Amino acid sequence: MEVGYRIFMRRNSVYVAFILGGALLGERVLNGAFDRLWENNNKGKLYKHLEGSKIGAGGGGEDEEE
Repeated sequence: MEVGYRIFMRRNSVYVAFILGGALLGERVLNGAFDRLWENNNKGKLYKHLEGSKIGAGGGGEDEEE
């Protein structure tokens, strides 16, 4: 506990940087975890999973040039 105080909380600037860095890192980790969870629960339903198989598979749309 005392070592943590000496390293992180002795100066306010280091403490604030530690809190902000932890928040940014935590946000990245949680965002990645929830994205993976969302994609696993919706496998086969999302646009990127359907692209090329059912969507845009050459259905003869008006915009296509031959």
